Amino acid sequence: MLTARVAYLAFLVWLFTPEAYLQELGITYYPSKYWAVAGPAWLTLAIVWGYWVYEGLNMTRVPPLYDSRNLADARCKSAERVGLRGYTHPTTHAVPPLCHIPPDLVSRHLFGGGCGGGGRSGGGGAAATAGATDTAAAPAGGAACASRQ
Repeated sequence: MLTARVAYLAFLVWLFTPEAYLQELGITYYPSKYWAVAGPAWLTLAIVWGYWVYEGLNMTRVPPLYDSRNLADARCKSAERVGLRGYTHPTTHAVPPLCHIPPDLVSRHLFGGGCGGGGRSGGGGAAATAGATDTAAAPAGGAACASRQ
């Protein structure tokens, strides 16, 4: 930390001291003042370029939005694989094991359905209406609703 501060102080002295005064002190070997502007500019552009490259490489590694691998892959763990009875049953652990929650179950709980509406959106929409009348099609949502009532 001290070295960085000394280097920054030396940079500022070199930047703001006139060349004639530096030559009087015997300091004749120093870079052109052009680099006082160009160095930080190049460094800033290199950092921005690095972020773009990093993001671009990440985009090439993920599947497209329409690919089913975005929902589940070979390594995803279901509730049964981690030792849970189901997604909505209480567990004896303080923090339940990490497992994959199917998107349809998440949608039912967030946007209503199976419980006669509810969720964050106030229970609107066709999905909430269809889920509210058909609890047999959504046993996990129905079990969760029964435990809440």
